[in-house]
Amino acid sequence: MGKRTMQVKLEHVVFYAYHGLYPVESKTGGLFVVDLTVAFPVQGDAATTINTLPQSVDYVSLYTLVKDRMAVATPLLETVVMDITALIRQSFSQVNFIEVRLTKLHPPIPNFQGNTAVQYSWEA
Repeated sequence: MGKRTMQVKLEHVVFYAYHGLYPVESKTGGLFVVDLTVAFPVQGDAATTINTLPQSVDYVSLYTLVKDRMAVATPLLETVVMDITALIRQSFSQVNFIEVRLTKLHPPIPNFQGNTAVQYSWEA
């Protein structure tokens, strides 16, 4: 019997937030995108299926956790992704893998076209 893993994802979730080191960022805010993957082992044999929410990770709860953390202005994006990871670990003990990517759309860099991002992974 092989190892079975389920992933639950939030993809391209857009927030308006006030993260950043520069005074303009804490004053005017900006757009951010969160991509999140959590994984957990599926218990039972190959014929076992997930039929109830307690057997899984509720993506509505994940979204609420991320939304609440994104509402707290923070100078460094690295802090935000690490905090989100810690909150997920506290809330969902069955999770054995978390990856969070936080993209800042239109960072305040003169003559810069593109986005900046940080990505953090944790695995048990």
